[in-house]
Amino acid sequence: MSVPFHPLFCPFRLGIPCPDLEINKNLSLKLTDMHRLLKTKESNHIIVKPLHIISFLAILLIFRQVTAQSEITEQLSLDQCIELGLQNNPGFQSSEFLVKETKAKIEEAFSGYYPFVSLNSDADAYSKDNGSQRYDNFNTGVTLSYYIFQGYKTKSLYGASQDNYQANIHQHEVNRQDLRFNIIGAYYRTLQSERILQSAEESVRNSDMHLEFARAKQKAGMATRSDILKSEVELSNAELEKIKADNTLLVAKGNLNQLLGLPSDYQIELMDDLSIINEISIQSFDSLLNEAINSRTEIKKYLSLLNVQQKYILLAKSGYYPSLSASANYNYAGPAISLLQQNWWLGMTLSVPVFKGFSNKARVAQEEFAFKSLEKDLEQLKQQISREVWNAWLSVKESVERISTSSKAVESARENLSLAEGEYKEGVGSIIQLTDAQTTFVAFEQNYIQALADFKISYAELERRIGK
Repeated sequence: MSVPFHPLFCPFRLGIPCPDLEINKNLSLKLTDMHRLLKTKESNHIIVKPLHIISFLAILLIFRQVTAQSEITEQLSLDQCIELGLQNNPGFQSSEFLVKETKAKIEEAFSGYYPFVSLNSDADAYSKDNGSQRYDNFNTGVTLSYYIFQGYKTKSLYGASQDNYQANIHQHEVNRQDLRFNIIGAYYRTLQSERILQSAEESVRNSDMHLEFARAKQKAGMATRSDILKSEVELSNAELEKIKADNTLLVAKGNLNQLLGLPSDYQIELMDDLSIINEISIQSFDSLLNEAINSRTEIKKYLSLLNVQQKYILLAKSGYYPSLSASANYNYAGPAISLLQQNWWLGMTLSVPVFKGFSNKARVAQEEFAFKSLEKDLEQLKQQISREVWNAWLSVKESVERISTSSKAVESARENLSLAEGEYKEGVGSIIQLTDAQTTFVAFEQNYIQALADFKISYAELERRIGK
């Protein structure tokens, strides 16, 4: 659908009304209209003002935003939401750049294996004896230096950068798994909120119908004013619950949009697969824990960090070793540019550390303590993983049992409500029985909806805790 470009917003001041332009879905001007503008330019004086251009760009931006907000028109499945989140989530994108940053540091560390070459030119003058004598000097040349041995410093830095890169790759995978799990949770909480809102709307309709029952019976002389008041209270409570459910749904959609990298008020529609429960076989806790210990990316990350710390220990110990470097220089120097003479020199430097105030010893001790601290962190992480797997395993078992129990309760409550409505219409039941049956049915129905969502989320959490 194209939007006509109104002449009043035309950025060009013409002697005649501006020809109609059309902005298509990609907000690009049609080539035919541009051709018409060029032809008009030959016969009309066109004056372009900055204010007009700014106005035109502002209108284009508005249309672009409107178009962007209407791009997603189909219902999104869970897999589509996960894919969208991995593409658009700023936090996950930041994690990708961090991986690239640490990869670039590998190249920086490897540069220590290469010689350093520099070009130098300088010109200076000085005098003495109160300016009676002046000396000029001009120098230009190339200098080369190379560290032959630095006590394994270059090797340690290069190895540490490689291991640190691997640790960041593992952390990026952790971020991916966390984002995926969070999207699954937000997805099913949104579906849960939609179902609860539907239940609340149905409750309002039923309560309104019950009020009509009471009014009809009052006209027939079969009900009292008290029945009317109780029905009105029931309807008010149902409307309040609907307001809360509506707001809860908006909050849930806002949370999901944030994970997908979209504005909080972005309108999306989700495929409702909340009632689709596939047959699953829950393994024993011990087998799940073993799988988690072998698969969790967090453990792999800590193993890489331990390797990094070992390299840092070796780097600290490099201060005990002597260093050997070679350097060479080739230049032209002289008191004037026309008098430059060729010079060169080649040399080697050996430096042996004798005493630095025990700084090397202190640095080695720091790095060794840091290594032991990481070992304890890894041990604590394994305990945390055990607790996470245990809790997720229990949650899955509980949610499965809740689905079975609440499903039967919903059917019983629905039948009880139907009987209460029939009895009240026939005049053999009371309004209290009817309102109690309505309240019970709504509560059990929403418990069943929550049990379905809890199962989906708890099973996704169990998969996350074992490293899938």
